[in-house]
Amino acid sequence: MDSLRHIVLLGAGAVGVLPAEKLLKLSGITLTAAADKERVRRYRQDGIFFNGEKLPLCFAAPGEMGGMPPADLIMVATKTTTLSAALENVAPLTGKNTVFLPLLNGITAHEVIGRRFPGNTVLRGYFLGHASVRENNFIRHDGVGTFFCGGEKYALQKVHELFSRAGINIDLPGNMDQAIWKKFILNVGINQTQAMFYAGYGAVQRDKKLLDYCQNLMLEAAAVARAENISGTDEMIKAAMEVILSMPPDAKTSMLQDVLARRPSEIDAFAGTISVKARKYGIATPYNDEVLAEITRREKSY
Repeated sequence: MDSLRHIVLLGAGAVGVLPAEKLLKLSGITLTAAADKERVRRYRQDGIFFNGEKLPLCFAAPGEMGGMPPADLIMVATKTTTLSAALENVAPLTGKNTVFLPLLNGITAHEVIGRRFPGNTVLRGYFLGHASVRENNFIRHDGVGTFFCGGEKYALQKVHELFSRAGINIDLPGNMDQAIWKKFILNVGINQTQAMFYAGYGAVQRDKKLLDYCQNLMLEAAAVARAENISGTDEMIKAAMEVILSMPPDAKTSMLQDVLARRPSEIDAFAGTISVKARKYGIATPYNDEVLAEITRREKSY
């Protein structure tokens, strides 16, 4: 793999469009947004708008990919709830040298992709910054944030080169397991607190009871992280609280946006993962169990 020229985006939503809108401005590459047939039809009809401007994306469904070359890089930015099914939409574009870069929440996406495409390089990645706001096919973001990536060195260097050339903020942590858990603990706390109490950042920042609830969720996640030999969990919680208190008060996490829109949330990727792992280690997680039960109950009523 000499360079990354054919880029495929799987998941043209609140996270996926952040690198895509910059990559679309680069010369010498092609960027294709892959999706199922019905979603591609809607995208072509309605378009995807980022900060008020329509993105010049090319869309393709699996049945239309016969004459296309294999992807050099597939950026996966779907919801965790749809990941397994969505991967079938890029199967026709997956060659032996295709590299996957998951940008999903949670800590298991690379495992899911690796099981589906065991012969391919699967990196690890996530976005940390101000939350995007998505309303149907309109997405807004203020540009604050960084993509953190790790994995196989050669492929990682190519991604770093590509993102840097496009002006995309990218960081390569020395310990990606620790970095992934740092973001995960933050998500377990703030995403779930906001979804549980229908409270945006400002409401959480002003209410000590909500901040305490958020911290208790993170403490349970940190206990599981330590059981999995992840170090520095106390510092992770302190860093997470700093992030939470520094966010714009009118901002909402993606999970709160999901519950307000009555969409399926990523509760299984957060509390669900914590609860399953905690049982394996004999760790009590009453706060995460409570959130899991309540959000699951609500979603069944949609």
